[in-house]
Amino acid sequence: MKDLTNLKTYIIDSEDPHEVDDAISLEIKEGNIKNLWIHISNPCRLFMQDSNIDLDARRKNSSLYLTDKYEPMLPIEILNEANLTYNKISKTLSAAIEFKEDGSINNYEIVEAIIKPKYQLTYEDANEILELEPKEEIELIEIRKLLEKSIEFRKKQGAIIIENPNSKIRLYKDTILLTNVEQTIAQFIVAEAMILMGYITSLFLNKNNLAAAYRVQKINCNPYEILNRYKDSEIKYIILKQYIGKSYISTKPNNHESLGLQMYIQCTSPLRRYLDLIIQRQVYNKINNYPPMNINTITEIIDYSKNRQIENNNIIKNDRYKYLSLFFKNENKPFYKLIFIKWINHKRNIALVYFPEYTIEILITLFVSIEMYINKVYKVKYCINDNNLLEFIY
Repeated sequence: MKDLTNLKTYIIDSEDPHEVDDAISLEIKEGNIKNLWIHISNPCRLFMQDSNIDLDARRKNSSLYLTDKYEPMLPIEILNEANLTYNKISKTLSAAIEFKEDGSINNYEIVEAIIKPKYQLTYEDANEILELEPKEEIELIEIRKLLEKSIEFRKKQGAIIIENPNSKIRLYKDTILLTNVEQTIAQFIVAEAMILMGYITSLFLNKNNLAAAYRVQKINCNPYEILNRYKDSEIKYIILKQYIGKSYISTKPNNHESLGLQMYIQCTSPLRRYLDLIIQRQVYNKINNYPPMNINTITEIIDYSKNRQIENNNIIKNDRYKYLSLFFKNENKPFYKLIFIKWINHKRNIALVYFPEYTIEILITLFVSIEMYINKVYKVKYCINDNNLLEFIY
């Protein structure tokens, strides 16, 4: 186990996260060689595969973040032990990445490690540091530079960087709020670090012939032609997503084209996603010379996980509908502006639309008497109904 407690390690997350499973560090070696360290919490060492805890996590498949409650995948006592936090010594699976000048990966290693985070920052805190660039925080500034180069390299390999605003439904003193979630430099670099961790973990698993749940995606269009066609549209990236093929899970590694990677795997959220936990266990078993899971076991887990996630998605969808219905009812505006994206089911009047004011993309029941076109703004009125979709009339 590698002792990395001497490194200045940063946790960067939202204001009040339930699960904290990643952190980053910079190591400067002899000859000014810079290693980016990505640390992922290691809960699989705390319980055995097929134990009651493991089987319960498999049944849940993921943590549920609902508007008014949180249901963890793992027991609270496991989370208390495994969560990374300021000044706490934690055991992790950590990866060191050495980059080439063009942002590509020159070398990497994955090890068990001990870390002691020196900073626990919100995205806002990290953005302020990155904007001011104080010399005391040169490590975080260097990390940003390395990850920005990595993003640029992936873009040259065909990666598409989706710059799309988002929103979050939340309760504040019994009031339902729709708040915009802006993409900032801190969020970009954390996301890039997690993508890199997924990439090198896929390389590690493939190199060692270990069964895994790879993420595969093919781009079925010319994305730059579409973005240029809708360059003046505020929903150009939403439109692009309608053309790009969806990613899927496979036990065979293949390109993830929208990330610009030859293979990719999700592995950075083992506290809240069961497939990530399984991938971590494969890596952990290999490092410690324990027997790995075979491809039949991994295939069964993938199939079960897909079905469970459908159920979880329905729970999330119903929760979202419940609170969005209350939100629009309480707003009680005479009309709302929306941008039509596409019909999902024209006969049943089900459409995918975007509300610019709330930066929210949702399915609604939409009653109109005219033909509709992408990227045209419409004024609509909200109607109360019981059909499990928000209903608007033109």
